[in-house]
Order: sequence, then C-alpha cells, then structure tokens
Amino acid sequence: MFSVRIDYKEPKLYDVVQKEEIAEFEEVMRKTIADIVSEASGAACWVYVQKYVKHKTLDEMLQEWSGASKFILAMDTWFERLMAE
Repeated sequence: MFSVRIDYKEPKLYDVVQKEEIAEFEEVMRKTIADIVSEASGAACWVYVQKYVKHKTLDEMLQEWSGASKFILAMDTWFERLMAE
C-alpha cells in the first residue's frame, strides 16, 4: 500500500477574509441578535399580559396568535414554573 502526502497549510482567518469584511459581518450579527432578543422579549411580554392580566387560557392565546404557537407554549410553561416557585 502506498501513502499520499498532502501538503496542506491551514489558512489564517485574515489571510482569507479581510478585516473590514469581518467587521461588517460582526455588526450584522450584533444587530440580528439584538432584533431576535427584542422580538422574543416582546412576545414574552404579550404572553404574560394575556395570561395574568387578561386571564386568557392557553387555547385562547393559541387561537389569537397561531403563528407563534410553539413560543406561546414554551412561555406559558415557563411562566407556570416561575410563578409556582
């Protein structure tokens, strides 16, 4: 059997991507993460208000905002656990 030797040199990050391009990517990622956190916070507040201020049931919340059903289920469960403590 024979072996093949491949001379591979791992590229350095800045050899492949310019620093300016990385800075732009980092800024886009920062904004994206901030937007996600903001949206999630707003949705969590909505669930809290519907559940504890307006006294809606889980089914009522799911009917009202069916597009966020998984998030509503998760937040409803989380609030139940937090309020039980």
